Amino acid sequence: MDMRQSPGLCSIASLCAELVDWLRRDALPLWDRYGVDRDSGGYFESLSFESKTQEFEVSGKIRRGRVVARQIFVFDVGRRLGWQSTRSDPVRHGCEYLFSRMHRHDGLFHTSLNSETGQPHSPFSLYECAFYLFALAHAKPTLSESFPVEDAAIRCLRKLRDTWGKSIGGFEESDPPSVPLKSNPHMHMLEAALAWIAATNDSDPKPWVELAREIVSLCTTHFIDPHTGAIREHFDANWRPMQDETGRILEPGHQFEWAWLLMRWAESGYCKAEHRQPYLAAARRLVDIGERWGVDAVRGVAVNELWDDMTVRDSAAKLWPQTERVKAWCTLLEHAQTMQDVEAACQKVAMAIRGMWRYFLAQPAGLWQEVLWENGDFTSEPCKASSFYHVVCAIEALQRTLSVCGNAIPRRP
Repeated sequence: MDMRQSPGLCSIASLCAELVDWLRRDALPLWDRYGVDRDSGGYFESLSFESKTQEFEVSGKIRRGRVVARQIFVFDVGRRLGWQSTRSDPVRHGCEYLFSRMHRHDGLFHTSLNSETGQPHSPFSLYECAFYLFALAHAKPTLSESFPVEDAAIRCLRKLRDTWGKSIGGFEESDPPSVPLKSNPHMHMLEAALAWIAATNDSDPKPWVELAREIVSLCTTHFIDPHTGAIREHFDANWRPMQDETGRILEPGHQFEWAWLLMRWAESGYCKAEHRQPYLAAARRLVDIGERWGVDAVRGVAVNELWDDMTVRDSAAKLWPQTERVKAWCTLLEHAQTMQDVEAACQKVAMAIRGMWRYFLAQPAGLWQEVLWENGDFTSEPCKASSFYHVVCAIEALQRTLSVCGNAIPRRP
């Protein structure tokens, strides 16, 4: 069976080409020009366009670590797709800010920084640490000679394990420890671990493989509800679902995102053979939950939240779940077993892309809208820099899937 003959795959390739063109022609130049703070350092938190004055406006004197990390990733993917800045390199700019302003030299980084006063804000946040590790993995191939990216990442991981590692698996998320604990920061720790496994072709991947195995195990034994197969969000100190209503919350976007990560781990050379099929089955179930219960057929978008009985809790639809839907279906397409499976997955990928594309602004091209309400209206708010990472992740996943499916037969179990 040759997937290159698939009509659906050809359609996906066309949609992907449009997205890459949008990224290189519109989004990256716009965010490079207006979203990079080349005076004070770092990146602006948001960007908006004032139609009356025809001017772009930036906001945010606070530089959150997650945004610095995410924008390093965004511009790194951009240059790997052939885009080049006409200004100073925005990836190097981010790394210089990371190491000169946000690195604490004790294994951690500041959570945020005030760009006007230079005052750091340093409460421990597992979520922020996960994105620092993620960004460092993407900086390693090209900037490791200029910055101690690998040493900083290993020291950060060691600090996390020594200080906030939990004996039953996973990490505390704040200092002092508090509840609820959340599956979301751990999901991004897994994402960072997988990024480092991919980046350590010339060094020891063992710390990252161990981290990935730990988080995947935590996911399959505690985060996933054994009755429904869905990922829960909030837990007590022993990884039991919170007893209040927060313990019942499911997010369709996270069903898709966890599925994508579980499939990536299952196909890696470090996943034990006997675990591969159970992980793939769990991932397929997560995608099914997200698609069946979490997608509004009228608007064609994934909603924000469900209850654990699969009824809708929050019918608004942020941009980021649409990008995770793209990634999940892309990876299921890579694992398709028959041409019928291929065409069905291609149809879902195309639907997810069109749902995501609905958020993009025609003018000015390169910006997007953040939230779609149930009545079909979008919120009126600045365009968040943090959302760019999600969009670029989806485009990168599409590129990868087309590479895999355009040059190989479907993967076998």
